[in-house]
Amino acid sequence: MTSTFQRRYPVLASSALLTATLLLSPASGTVMANQTGNQQAAAPLQENQLSEKAKRTEQKLQMLFPALDDTSRQITLETKDQPVYKIRYEKNNEIFARADIHAETGNLLTFYWDSKVQDFENPDDKLAYKSADTFMKGLIGELRSLYKVTRAPVGDVIYSRYVNGIEVVGDEFRLSVNSAGQVTHVSAEDNTLTNINPADFLPPAQAMKKDQLSHFIAPSLQLMYTHDENQTDLVYSSVDSGYIDAVTGAKLLTIRQYGNWRWKPISLTPGGKVLKVTNEQEAVRIYESEFGMSLKGSTLNGFHNEMESIYFSPDEKELLVAKDGDVIGFTSYSNAPPQKGKATWSEKQVLEKAVQFMQPYLKQEEKEFYYILNTDEENPNKYEVKFVPSVEGLPLVYGRCIVIRVNGFTGKIIGYFQVLDQKPAKLPDKRKAISIDAAAKALLAKPTELRYIYPFINGEKLAKPVLVYSINVNDINALTGKVEE
Repeated sequence: MTSTFQRRYPVLASSALLTATLLLSPASGTVMANQTGNQQAAAPLQENQLSEKAKRTEQKLQMLFPALDDTSRQITLETKDQPVYKIRYEKNNEIFARADIHAETGNLLTFYWDSKVQDFENPDDKLAYKSADTFMKGLIGELRSLYKVTRAPVGDVIYSRYVNGIEVVGDEFRLSVNSAGQVTHVSAEDNTLTNINPADFLPPAQAMKKDQLSHFIAPSLQLMYTHDENQTDLVYSSVDSGYIDAVTGAKLLTIRQYGNWRWKPISLTPGGKVLKVTNEQEAVRIYESEFGMSLKGSTLNGFHNEMESIYFSPDEKELLVAKDGDVIGFTSYSNAPPQKGKATWSEKQVLEKAVQFMQPYLKQEEKEFYYILNTDEENPNKYEVKFVPSVEGLPLVYGRCIVIRVNGFTGKIIGYFQVLDQKPAKLPDKRKAISIDAAAKALLAKPTELRYIYPFINGEKLAKPVLVYSINVNDINALTGKVEE
């Protein structure tokens, strides 16, 4: 599912987005996490240390690719997101193949073979299907019959799971086959072979009718202004995940991260304070004295271009950003060491902390905002509160915002970024907007299909699939009723 933000703003489309990426992305560096959550370099393992299920999968790979016998193996266990064995096959001190195998289930997640030959030709369908099927039968045996096979325009062969004629989201294999009929790459999505018991899949006859969905979609629509460089639109934007329980109408998520999806208004007291920075020494003073971030004796080096100045520590874990000499943000990684467990700060406390921090730097006319608070069960160290201006009583989204990150354990502000440019001179007339019910029906006029998903409830993925309707979540033009493509 592609968000509206991603559609409107391609990656690094502007200097402001580059800044936001620097401010809000994790620090670079390759680390592994052990079972206690401490980050460390992954220690190499021996083949006999693989779990029994993973060992059987690795043996199947050797049968399918006999050339793997003549390789040396480097095995590490990564447990940052899920327990995965990462196997690197080498021949003559060069990479020959790679495999990622789930440690608990033994499922093959990815396999890559470096053929050392540039091959830009795709095999014909007959050869591609035959080679892919040979591989799949060798890998999962009779379970191959559970999957329908298609071929992507780019040449990959795709195996998708269907039950009761309905797609199981995330249960898919994708195989690349070269012109000689050799499988060179395999990838499996997160839910492959999660559940193979047909009795666990609710029959489609138990789903509500499509014309009943409007009642559940309307409350998830938000009337707002959206602004880009060329125009300002009045739209109904879905603050939904795109999946609705086909029996209960509940909104469901297929990712662990969740948030307070609806924008909410809040009144603020602006302080009008402006922070000026012209050199590295001033940047250090502001970073430590104003924002309370310790540099531990380090310095900040400056990088300048026509749009912005970025001051960063030698290890690039501390960043301060200015535009036209005015500080517009900072981010700190070393001042927010990762911890395990549930966050001790509530969403209410996080919001109060964010408001307390940002109010002094607001201009006098910036008195009302809409906010949305995002949390991440997988990373309770980070809460993110995003504020957008209230214009004519509606949120003005895209391009103008303040983003504040708060450590969920300490309540410390660890990231701040603001870009509040001049509001648009002309706005669409909100009095001419179609009704929210009409907007919901416009979405339902788009393809609305039944799916099986494995949703996350309270941060944990359900073991059994849920029958859902997959809903289009593109914006609806509030003046024309047309759904954006």
